[in-house]
Amino acid sequence: MKRRRLGRSGLVVSEIALGTMTFGSMADERESLAILDRAFDAGVDFVDAAETYPVPPDPKWAGRTEEIVGKWLASKPRDAVILATKVAGPSGGWFQAPVRAGKTGLDRHSIERALEASLRRLDTDYVDLYQTHWPDAGLPIEQTLEALDRLVEEGKVRAVGCSNETAYGLTRSLWMAERHGTARFESIQNSFNLLICLFP
Repeated sequence: MKRRRLGRSGLVVSEIALGTMTFGSMADERESLAILDRAFDAGVDFVDAAETYPVPPDPKWAGRTEEIVGKWLASKPRDAVILATKVAGPSGGWFQAPVRAGKTGLDRHSIERALEASLRRLDTDYVDLYQTHWPDAGLPIEQTLEALDRLVEEGKVRAVGCSNETAYGLTRSLWMAERHGTARFESIQNSFNLLICLFP
């Protein structure tokens, strides 16, 4: 398995990451644990989750994916796994995030509450990569970056990233991080697939 550095961070990850968004819905716990084991045995050490998983989004099982990943993580040396998860921004659009009574945002209060809940479900005291799971366009990005930077300083997060962000939003966030001296987004996780290219 080839490996590469994640942005400018200290994280070096397998070139392939394992997404877990169906763990606890379309894949039951037994199947999910078997998938995690098989990927890890093949050299995949980068596992991606989110507080809203599994999909389709539903309050009755939101967070179940992290619980399954946490159970699996307990059987591995913690330093052997690069663990990523996400905090839900104000999704809007096609669905409402099924966490925090739908009152999701990327302000300090929301981010800190979301991370503490994720750490409990994952049964760990830190995540390697913490990502925003939609931008919060109504909130100044520096507030989000300062909240994330605080978690990095506390040792609860090693690096930060974003997902479902525009090119302009990413550029602006990098500029604001440099201007304010905060942690910067080291990764972006957007949907890129043939169907989106053919049918935008």
